[in-house]
Amino acid sequence: MIKKIIIKPGCISCGTCEVICPNVFEVKQIGTVKKNASLELHKEEIKEAAQTCPVGCIEIEEE
Repeated sequence: MIKKIIIKPGCISCGTCEVICPNVFEVKQIGTVKKNASLELHKEEIKEAAQTCPVGCIEIEEE
């Protein structure tokens, strides 16, 4: 179960996470996690976004 998503410093605002999982990620000046996003419902897309991030700044905390 995904407990938390952390966007570490270094986000280049490429938008990859938002393209892969628009229900959870939103890119403004940097990538952010939408408030009240259903992390467990979109866990596979979240994991794909973290693995695909070109600068590796998406960290997933699981229980």
